Amino acid sequence: MKIAFHNRQRKLELDWEELKADYAALTEGLSQNLLQRPPRWLPKKDLKAIFARGSLSVAIVSDRTIRQINKEWRSINKATDVLSFPLELTEPQLAPYGLPPEALAEMLEDDPNQWIVGEIIISAEKAVAQAEQFGHGVRREMAFLFVHGCLHVLGFDHMTKAEEKEMFGRQTEILSLAGFKRDP
Repeated sequence: MKIAFHNRQRKLELDWEELKADYAALTEGLSQNLLQRPPRWLPKKDLKAIFARGSLSVAIVSDRTIRQINKEWRSINKATDVLSFPLELTEPQLAPYGLPPEALAEMLEDDPNQWIVGEIIISAEKAVAQAEQFGHGVRREMAFLFVHGCLHVLGFDHMTKAEEKEMFGRQTEILSLAGFKRDP
C-alpha cells in the first residue's frame, strides 16, 4: 500500500524519512497480520489488492485542525489523537472499459491516486502529549496512532469488549512486527 503524507502543522518537527520508513514497516506488519488472519468482513483477495495497489492518505495536523474535523464529522467538539475515514475497500474495476487485468494492475501500481483506500488524520500535539503520558517516545506514539488508524480504515472497531480485544491485540502484534515494542 502506498502512503501519501501531508504535513499540515508547525508544532512538531518531523523526520519525514524516518516516518516514511516506520510507516512502510508498519504497513508490512499490517499486511502480514491481516493476511494470516483475515477479518470476516474482508476477504483475503481484497486484502491482497489493498496492499498491492491501494493507497492511503496520512495527514499530520494540529489540535485545532483535528478538533474542527472531529466537530464537523463526528459532532464532538474536542481534539482527538487520530481520525480515520475509510473510503474504498474494494478495488475499482475498469474491466467494463475493456482493459485486460494486466493493464489494470499496471495502471493502478503506477498511479497511487487511482485507488485511495482511506484517510488518516493524526494530531501531532496529541501524539507528543500521549507519548509523555505513556512514557515512551513520540516516534512510538506516531507508530501506534498510524496502526490504530489503519485498522479503523480497514473496518476494525473497539465499541465492544470483543472488538477491543481483537483490535488492540492486532495493534500490539503489528507494532511488535515492525520493532515497536512497548517499554516495560
